[in-house]
Amino acid sequence: MLKECPLDAVVIATPTSAHEKLVFAALKAGKHVLCEKPVALHSKVAMAFDREARKQKRTLMVGHTFLFHQGIRYLRDFILNKHHGRLYYLHAKRTHYGLFRPDVNVVWDLASHDVSIFNYLLNSYPVEVSAVGFDWLRKGIHDLSFITLTYPKGITGHIHVSWLDPKKEREVMVVGDKKMAIWQDATSHGPVTIYDRYVIRKKPLVKEFGDFQLLPREGDITIPKINLEEPLLVQAREFISAITEKRAPISGGKFAAEVVSVLEAINQSIQARGKPVQIRRSRFS
Repeated sequence: MLKECPLDAVVIATPTSAHEKLVFAALKAGKHVLCEKPVALHSKVAMAFDREARKQKRTLMVGHTFLFHQGIRYLRDFILNKHHGRLYYLHAKRTHYGLFRPDVNVVWDLASHDVSIFNYLLNSYPVEVSAVGFDWLRKGIHDLSFITLTYPKGITGHIHVSWLDPKKEREVMVVGDKKMAIWQDATSHGPVTIYDRYVIRKKPLVKEFGDFQLLPREGDITIPKINLEEPLLVQAREFISAITEKRAPISGGKFAAEVVSVLEAINQSIQARGKPVQIRRSRFS
């Protein structure tokens, strides 16, 4: 097909274990590539994809679809404009019952979404990860994981992913000292809810209570109007625009390689029973 058909670009939507041969073949044939997430099972392979795309002067984009959800983009603006005040932490929950992948565990399948979302929201990458996982159904293939990511400036990200939860949930929470925001997929009232909740420090009347009293304050709960578009359509539009404008896409090869490196570190920590694993930025330079 790559030799005979006059193609400009290809979309690769196969199991992750098949990506290595297919992506390399397409790039070396001079095609632009949009590949399903995660782009590879090893960061060295993912970085090699990025180098090959640059060498061939072709666009490599990875389908981290939630980066093209208007609700997630609203959260990014919420953080960039510091509406939350000082950012404390991010929390994500992504669960469902069933759809067990044969070639990857729940981290590669589900947490890949939330790692990409966190990196996108913070315009950063974690410097350390710690995680535990459980493989009740098939030995060696984890179906549940609790993950903690440490980002610069003391920001923490926590991810809960499971194939064994009775409820299907897709949620990302942003918690700051002024406001909090929650994104939920497939809700009827709107994807994002803003909570005007915060804690104030007040000097107590009696010193025995300590230097300060922490008093929770309740404010308004608002649901901003967000004009939604199908994320896959926005993703496809970004791919075409990146090709025609000769620019890097939002979820390009370098971004995708960073996500794979984090997933690798998460799985290393799981194997080490939760021992923290550091991630060096020099791997992506």
